[in-house]
Amino acid sequence: MLTDYAAAKGQPFAQHPLGAFIRHDAVEAVEEALGELGAGFQVEGSAGAGNWAAVPWISVFDPAITTTATHGYYVVYLFHVSQPIVHLSLNQGTTSVREEFGARAREILKDRADLIRKRVAEFAELLPINKIDLGSDARLPGDYVAGHSLGTTYSLDALPDETHLRSDLQTTVRAYRALIYRGGTDAEVESQTDIADEFAIPPQTSITETRKYAYHRKVERNRTAARFAKKFHGDRCQACSLDFAERYGDIGKGFIEAHHLRPIATLEEGVSIKYDVAADFAVLCSNCHRMIHRTDDPSDLAGFRKLINAGSLL
Repeated sequence: MLTDYAAAKGQPFAQHPLGAFIRHDAVEAVEEALGELGAGFQVEGSAGAGNWAAVPWISVFDPAITTTATHGYYVVYLFHVSQPIVHLSLNQGTTSVREEFGARAREILKDRADLIRKRVAEFAELLPINKIDLGSDARLPGDYVAGHSLGTTYSLDALPDETHLRSDLQTTVRAYRALIYRGGTDAEVESQTDIADEFAIPPQTSITETRKYAYHRKVERNRTAARFAKKFHGDRCQACSLDFAERYGDIGKGFIEAHHLRPIATLEEGVSIKYDVAADFAVLCSNCHRMIHRTDDPSDLAGFRKLINAGSLL
């Protein structure tokens, strides 16, 4: 990509082999380099949509945060507009920020980048580059520059070996996992009070334990996983068998919630979350979803169903 992209931009975009390489081969190389560390993550590459992008990219997304480069935060390789330079960056989706804040977008992105650096401060020495240059102050490249928090930079004439490249990528993904667990770009991490009603967590629960509940909720509210869970399991509650469409007509169609079956107690910072909708998600009505979180084991769907059928929770 560093050697060929500048020349490729002067050639037709459609069916160009470099575009296919970025979307497929490069993505597979990143997935392979991540190995088990990439479990549950989604990798995508883009050379543009219809025309060559000024800044091509390859991104690593956690679906609980985002599945697109336009919002959320993620790990990304960003290629310089005109020079053979690439930045490995813990960065942010800029489009949604610009839509919300307009002319203040870069100010907001810089503030959030600073928060990210503080939230994963132990990675600062391993990922020492906190400012990048993409060779353009146009809207998208300039916004990416503002959104960069930490990472590393490579030039074609001084590329490290494969082992070093893989190590940097894995380190950046570890920082990403830590950031997700610690609250991401939200200025305030959810407190015990914020989630107490949903999970009935006991008083004086530690911040570490509270983060587990907040992270679990973030996983369950992943729109992509929820959509596929509904597509696989259907719209009928797997605990009480309620189908909102049958009871309320068209207004209730599709009204069901996704429940992640991994026990909250097992959630740890840096440990991957699976998004296998067949094995790791169930669909529940809002009432059962709330009640299952109040049981001793919210992952025991079969046991919860028995309690429902026995009338123990009614």
